[in-house]
Amino acid sequence: MSQQSPYEQLGVAEDATFEEIQAAKQRVIAQLSGDRQLQDNVEAAYDAILMERLKLRQQGKIKVPDGIRFPEKLPTVLPKFTALSVANSPSWLGDTFERPSQSGILTTSGVYAVLSGATFIPSVVDTGLPTLIALGTGFSLYFINHKQRRFKRALLGSLIALVLGTVVAGLLVNYAHLPVDRIGMHGEVFAGLLIFLLLWIVSSFTK
Repeated sequence: MSQQSPYEQLGVAEDATFEEIQAAKQRVIAQLSGDRQLQDNVEAAYDAILMERLKLRQQGKIKVPDGIRFPEKLPTVLPKFTALSVANSPSWLGDTFERPSQSGILTTSGVYAVLSGATFIPSVVDTGLPTLIALGTGFSLYFINHKQRRFKRALLGSLIALVLGTVVAGLLVNYAHLPVDRIGMHGEVFAGLLIFLLLWIVSSFTK
């Protein structure tokens, strides 16, 4: 496989569109049945193609869609980086989390900032807090699933954030006696804010 060109490794033509290249990468990785070394080779081939397309874009020869994310390291550096990562960290870590784009982090931050601010409206606290939390969970599902169409991962991450926020808030307020009432905040509001924080984290940093 190492003797093949990056395009041959992904099974696409050199004039393939970005959508075709991305779909080919996902298809080949799925066929490798968890073979981490071969998956790393496919990722390196994908990055090599993106770097080649980036050079062509800089030369004004092609137009690149806005949603394309180019690798931050050259393909020649990537295999060394990947080997160190696999040796020193769980293999699932790199496939679960990512550094979000600027537009992505601004979008999720804006949504959860609005939801968090709404919890301080008295009428909302009395009747609408569960609705806000449901909306926040729904946004989390959408944001995560929108990235790579992994609904199960989106559902799991959102549920973990929801349950963890509820449990931790309850422990802090009811057992650790965190004095949230001294700043005029109800325990339900504190729980909602913690849930929104965790939902923002999983929405922003989960692939």
